[in-house]
Amino acid sequence: MLGTDIIVQKVREIYFIDNVKFHVDVVECLGGFIEIEAIDESGRYSDEQLQSQCEHYMQILGIQPADLLSDSYSDMLKRLANTG
Repeated sequence: MLGTDIIVQKVREIYFIDNVKFHVDVVECLGGFIEIEAIDESGRYSDEQLQSQCEHYMQILGIQPADLLSDSYSDMLKRLANTG
């Protein structure tokens, strides 16, 4: 049986602009995050177009490439717990 490793407590709001989905999260102990996801289920857009859509909204929101994270919330919380 698997146990609980860590609990992530967050509030999430989801918004759409056309085919672009925005996850706006506030994670307890970590702060605020946004995920921008360009979705194409119909094959209408190329990979380059989808990437361009994400970059467009990153620019509007003032998100720099250095701001991007690849860690999960649980990984960040574990690191925080180990440094505290």
